[in-house]
This record gives sequence, C-alpha cells and structure tokens, in this order.
Amino acid sequence: MPVTRSVTHFVALVSLAAGLAGCGEVVGEYPAALRPAHTQSFPTEPASPLPAGVDAMTGLQQRPMRPPTVVPHGSPSLAPNETCTASSMADLGSVIPNYGAGVGPAYLSGQDSWYSGEQLPILMVDSQYSGPLLVRAFELGGDGKSKVTFADLPSVPYTKPGWREAVVPALHTTGGGLYLGPVAPTSFWRAWYGLLSTDSPGCFGLQVDGDVFTEFIMFVVNPGTSPGG
Repeated sequence: MPVTRSVTHFVALVSLAAGLAGCGEVVGEYPAALRPAHTQSFPTEPASPLPAGVDAMTGLQQRPMRPPTVVPHGSPSLAPNETCTASSMADLGSVIPNYGAGVGPAYLSGQDSWYSGEQLPILMVDSQYSGPLLVRAFELGGDGKSKVTFADLPSVPYTKPGWREAVVPALHTTGGGLYLGPVAPTSFWRAWYGLLSTDSPGCFGLQVDGDVFTEFIMFVVNPGTSPGG
C-alpha cells in the first residue's frame, strides 16, 4: 500500500475511533477481513534485570530471541499443514484504539487482521509501565527468511487530549527492531504509530522486552493487500 493511501487510511481510522470511543467496539477492522482461526493468550515471562552500567537499549538487545511454542509437540516452528495461533485481543478500556493483541503492558493495535502489503500498526503501552521497550519481530514456519519491516509515518499522527495517549517516537535498531525509551510516570498510555509490511504471508510474532519481562505478541499475515485498500 503506498504511503499516501496508508495516511488516508489513518485519517479514516482516527475518525472511526473518535466515533466509537467509549463504546467498547473494535475499531480499525477492514470489511471482509480474514481473522485468525485460532487465538490464545501468551503469558508475559519474567526476565533478568538490565545489567548495571549498561544503557537500556544495549542491555535489551543482549537478550536472546526465544519465540514461544505455539504448535503441538513443543516445536517452535510450523509444519505446512499446521495452523498459526495469534494472540488474543484485549479490551484496552477508554484509550483509543480501545483494543490490542497481547496481554500487556504492550499491545499491537491498528488492525485486527494483517496483510503482507503495507499497513498501519499502533503499538500501545500501558500507562502503568514507563520503562524501556525493545520490539523485535520473528517468523514461525516458512523458509525462515521472511521479515517484518517497520517504518515511520511521514507526519505526526493527530490525536485528541481526551484519548489519554501520548504519541512517542521509536529508534530503529540494527536488525530491524524498535526501541522505545523510558518516560516519566504518567496516566497517559504511550502510542507509536508507524507502517508495517512483511516479505510474505505467514505466522509472525513480536518479542517485546522490558526491564524485567518479555512479552510475545503473535499475528497471522494474509497474502496481498487489505480488502479495505
């Protein structure tokens, strides 16, 4: 999807989100979207504290990638006839968007179904966590060579004060990850708006590392571009 069309969809998403704020409805859904057939909650796991004397981004990058087991027999990969399991959606309450995949403190929002063509993700971070975050993507199954690409929007998204979110930037790390630095404690959620695309359809996930935890967010990517444009 060209950047101009992505920005157009973002404006439509903002308008729809404003209309549904507080109604408890899922926003950002495309017509005839293909939702994942199987979903589950992947629990956040404890992780060792960041090493003393090392900056947060460097310390988080030192943690190994360890995709969760999502298929039978303890295998971290998918056979051709096995089905990908996506993270369950959570109700984020009064913030906009009011939904996201994951168990927190980070959630993948912006869409409830994904396509390999460029789309607009929103990474939402609960206001109760103000520490650093490193987001790295991985693929399960396939040839192991497909990648998730994150890109910045060409302009700062428009939000309203009543949405209780603060739009934050992210650093792009070596290897294609995103780093969100720590912020002062606040009642506002953090939100990173960007663009996401993949080399191919398949089963993908995000490993989100924080100060003393690791969270996994799984999502299924359909082929082609969204029916919504």
